[in-house]
Amino acid sequence: MLSNPPLSNHSNSWYVCFTKPRQEALAKRKLEEQGYEVFLPMLTQWERKKEGWARKQQVMFPRYAFLRCGRPGQSIGPVRSTPGMSGLVTFGMIPATLDESILEAIRALVERQENRSNEELFPFQAGDSVEICDGPLKGMSGIVSAVATERVTVLLSLLGREKPVAIPPDQLALG
Repeated sequence: MLSNPPLSNHSNSWYVCFTKPRQEALAKRKLEEQGYEVFLPMLTQWERKKEGWARKQQVMFPRYAFLRCGRPGQSIGPVRSTPGMSGLVTFGMIPATLDESILEAIRALVERQENRSNEELFPFQAGDSVEICDGPLKGMSGIVSAVATERVTVLLSLLGREKPVAIPPDQLALG
């Protein structure tokens, strides 16, 4: 929940920042160089590439980051002119802040997602609907029944019966 901070309590408030398009990482780095504490939540997404599946880091809230002053008495004034930043999100002239409990909930969500994606070998899970996009069975679709290091077992309807077929993951797309 966004709230309006008291003007005298700058040091512990988490401010909501608005960045320039696709410049969140630059803004984070430049703000940290100025002594601010910055939280830029990231998610891991699976991306199909020519060589196969790869993990890709992606900003959870495009164009938004959260910051708080790193030392007592530090001004939030320089934030607006920091490279990569558009400014602070405000309600009129009052900067928007985020409750610590909400920020911790976002951190926990990011951590859970990161732990889950580190355990996954591929973006496929049992029960997922997939389409075969390469190889001799190209164009067919089925349901994932098992995932292993080198192969994904997919149940395909062949000759009127469900048959498990082991397929390399780079030949599959989520359907």
